[in-house]
Amino acid sequence: MNTTEGLNCALCQQPASIRDEGQDFCCHGCQAVYRILEARGQLSDYTSQPVFKQAVKSGLISNPELLKALRNRSREMDDLQKLHLEVGDMWCPSCAEVIRLILLHEKGIQDCVVDYTTDLASIEFSPKYISKETIFRRIEELGYHPISLADEQASRGHSLLLLRLIVAAFCTLNIMMFSWPVYATYFETDSSNLSSWLPWLSFVSSWPLLTFSAWPIFRRFWQGFTLGILGMEALISISVGSAFILSTWNLLNGTSHVYFDSMAVVITLLLLGKLLESKAKFSAKESWMQLTRSLPRRGRKQLGDGTTSFERLKDIQVGDVLMTHAGEKIVLDGVVVDGMGFVDESLLTGEVIPIEKKPGDQVTAGAILQSGSIAYRVLATLEGTTLQQMVMMIEQELSHKARYIRITDKVVQWFVPSIALLALMTLFWSGEVTRFLSVLLIACPCTLGIAAPLVESRLIHRLAAKGALVRNRGCLAQLGKETLFVFDKTGTVTEGQFKVLSGIETLSQKEQSILKAMCRLSSHPISQAIDQSLDVTPAQIGSFSSYHGKGLQASFDKDIFQLGSSGWLGVQRVEGVNTVVYFVKNHTLLTTIELGDHIRQEVPNLVDQLPTSYIVSGDHEKVVAFVSQSCRFDGYHAEVHPLEKGDFVQRYRERGEVVCFVGDGLNDAPAIAGANIGISVASATDMSIQSSDILLTTKNLGVIQEIRKLGMIARRRIAQNLLWAFGYNCVGIGLAMVGVLNPIYAALAMVLSSLFVIVNTQRLTTVRRD
Repeated sequence: MNTTEGLNCALCQQPASIRDEGQDFCCHGCQAVYRILEARGQLSDYTSQPVFKQAVKSGLISNPELLKALRNRSREMDDLQKLHLEVGDMWCPSCAEVIRLILLHEKGIQDCVVDYTTDLASIEFSPKYISKETIFRRIEELGYHPISLADEQASRGHSLLLLRLIVAAFCTLNIMMFSWPVYATYFETDSSNLSSWLPWLSFVSSWPLLTFSAWPIFRRFWQGFTLGILGMEALISISVGSAFILSTWNLLNGTSHVYFDSMAVVITLLLLGKLLESKAKFSAKESWMQLTRSLPRRGRKQLGDGTTSFERLKDIQVGDVLMTHAGEKIVLDGVVVDGMGFVDESLLTGEVIPIEKKPGDQVTAGAILQSGSIAYRVLATLEGTTLQQMVMMIEQELSHKARYIRITDKVVQWFVPSIALLALMTLFWSGEVTRFLSVLLIACPCTLGIAAPLVESRLIHRLAAKGALVRNRGCLAQLGKETLFVFDKTGTVTEGQFKVLSGIETLSQKEQSILKAMCRLSSHPISQAIDQSLDVTPAQIGSFSSYHGKGLQASFDKDIFQLGSSGWLGVQRVEGVNTVVYFVKNHTLLTTIELGDHIRQEVPNLVDQLPTSYIVSGDHEKVVAFVSQSCRFDGYHAEVHPLEKGDFVQRYRERGEVVCFVGDGLNDAPAIAGANIGISVASATDMSIQSSDILLTTKNLGVIQEIRKLGMIARRRIAQNLLWAFGYNCVGIGLAMVGVLNPIYAALAMVLSSLFVIVNTQRLTTVRRD
């Protein structure tokens, strides 16, 4: 049993109450600050570090009552706003915890979430007490760099990286062109004396590479070196710097043994890997921005004098009356007090059939009023609506989306120091700088750096050609590993359109014309669906009547035609899972019209090829059970609330399942965001698209199986590339250490190794079970 009795805090020496990884702390503040200083290698002089000073100033250290005080703080601040930031230069999860605790300690900040995996922070604050500028300043005082999500700095950085790569590629091509004639002189006499002046052109061409293209590499190396951290940039900086210095020395001494081309190739390949890598980070900030934009901003409020005025949703209170007309969204949860109409709640419940709303019925924010006009009394403000709860759940899932950590990221922690040590041992043992340089060049991690990004980029292009756009590159590692597929019903497994399934084909041309004329005069969703399915010219009918909740009646010549329910028409009811209406002539049944939603024809075959699969829907159990049985799913869950879909996915993830959720509606967004792989289909809403990892641009769901096959092949290609890279390094380093490989051949081997990776990656063009 671990105990902290009689022990002191590792940071402030106060009595300890928390034990973490063998260290004792008096409070969570000391624990977080200690872990940051430990990661940075600053424990020896921690009292002079900005993080420690700011933590002391903010009362974060030696304060066991801090979390209790923060929890008990008044939560009655009004006019709250949300600020989303990207925080740069965080070293570890403790950095995020320190930022969160210090910001929560500021007056005016009600809630704060800082996520280390995505570098994103979501801060809820009251502008009456604290400004955005003050929040930025507090984070900067800790030594971090906050960036507003509206700032274009990130896109500018990506463009600058692309420019560095272009410059590097241009200079490298020129240096290679200057180098080949020089290499030729090693095997035959140089009658033209090219080897004496072409190296000088390579020397000149290498300067843009060093001073512009490679500058981020050198800067990153120096930052890590000052903190005692060696990464890939360290090995590259040493090898590139050594190659440049040795080449310049040989050039000044009249020797044509220069390695500017090797140095150039190293820089160019690394920048290519970095550019590909820069696309790997999940664009959570874009998703957050899109989610925020998709929410309604204003509602039509009914005033005391009977007029209406558009008001901001945050100014609308419980009890206010709002008006909504046909085609508009219901912006807040409420209860209808006047009027009636048909509401499409398919985005929220998954039920494709519009629901009639009349006084006393409840309406939900996010639903669309298809016909009619209603006034409803607000039951919940913006923060309490079902729609807002869904958005908050989606934000939480997006901010905690796991970062994809490649095997190379783990290996580099010991690979770089080991290579540096071997190179130094070779230098001291042999006394030859060329051997030292050979070890560094042959071990240059360019192949490791491009092994995975190249395959992933190729996979992304192949998936796009199949009709699948990858939005979150991190999901690629999970493709083909799925153990459970969960599908939404409406709009995913089915086509998501309320239309005629059968019945009108038995009618004559004249009867179809009369039926179309009747339906055209009604705004009821069933009437509109029948009208759209009839490709005939409407007849000129006589009298027409619409009976609410019953059906339609019209006269043609001396005949009476009626369309409606079995109870109203007095005909025998047909039982089934779909909506059924009856068309009669002079009280004689002409046909029974069945309406519903079509199942996509490719779904049953797809389900047969997948592992365990479920269908989850907010629709009635009878309908969901029928679709599940028809498509041969392993199980189903019906009448599921939108928020429960996310909980369903989370439960299976906690059991160790790799879950892929496929959906389209607003009600699917929490589940899409929470799944290991979230796929939104072609007809998806903005919110589900922004929550997804993959967006299908084709209506054919059969592409999901092809996505899985490509994902499995891509993993094999990455494994082959890494196996080659490590094998090549092990053999090459040994040969370089004993002097078999001089720097020229080492550089050539490094280039050929990278070419092998590129060629092997191109084999992803064909889907095979190899």
